[in-house]
Amino acid sequence: MSQAVAPPPPATTGADEPRRRRRRLSHRHLVRDIIEVLALAVALYLVIYFALQSVRVEGDSMVPTLDNGDLLIADKLSYHLHAPGRGDIVILKPPTQSFGDDKDFIKRIVAVPGDVIKIDRASADSQMLSIFVKPNGQGAFQREQEPYLPDQSKDPWQAPQALCCSDDGRQSNEAHPVTVPQDMYLVFGDNRNHSQDSRVFGYVPRDHILGRAWLRLYPFSRFGFLGSGPTLVSAALILPLPLPLWRRRRRRRHAARAAGPPRAAGEPVTP
Repeated sequence: MSQAVAPPPPATTGADEPRRRRRRLSHRHLVRDIIEVLALAVALYLVIYFALQSVRVEGDSMVPTLDNGDLLIADKLSYHLHAPGRGDIVILKPPTQSFGDDKDFIKRIVAVPGDVIKIDRASADSQMLSIFVKPNGQGAFQREQEPYLPDQSKDPWQAPQALCCSDDGRQSNEAHPVTVPQDMYLVFGDNRNHSQDSRVFGYVPRDHILGRAWLRLYPFSRFGFLGSGPTLVSAALILPLPLPLWRRRRRRRHAARAAGPPRAAGEPVTP
């Protein structure tokens, strides 16, 4: 009885070995690439989760800087590296429970720890208010120049019956300087006449500041960074300065030319 014999496997040649080695290396590279992509995706997720936060604006307290419905990106990491600064737009938990535990606020820091601050009328005959600050309690008062406020000719910031600040940072009937305590911040909304802020709930502890809003994602027509904070100018510059002497002399010369040649005594004056 005959038996079938399987044919011997084809003889391998030395030329096939490099091809198999290249195939094995290709598989290793593919696995390594997949692991690297997954590791990068996890790292990006962790960075976004722990360092960034999306914020949807509700309300009008930051108009015109921020409008109701704006979508922002807030940075949650940088304040672990440095302190919040004057002018930063921040996400915060209100220091009192009356506003609810699940509601975060968005406001602008107007004074940092150590600042001596007062809120007063820009001049004795004006109802419009301004912020005056001694940075870190040093030097003379300087006025915070705030170009981001609403149009002051249409909606001037004014509070005829309540000025700031009392010792806890809230509204007071008299304007007098207060020193912002250590690890506390004074925050206002840019829409000063329509904002619940430190004038209502007082100073904000640093551990209640959750992050800094710095980028607007939506609406696309206003996409971009949120801009810088206030600049400090000498309080003396609020008052009108006298004209320099040479300008007053020039004005007198122009007035003399406009009046024409001197009139003779008794000459009538045209009405």
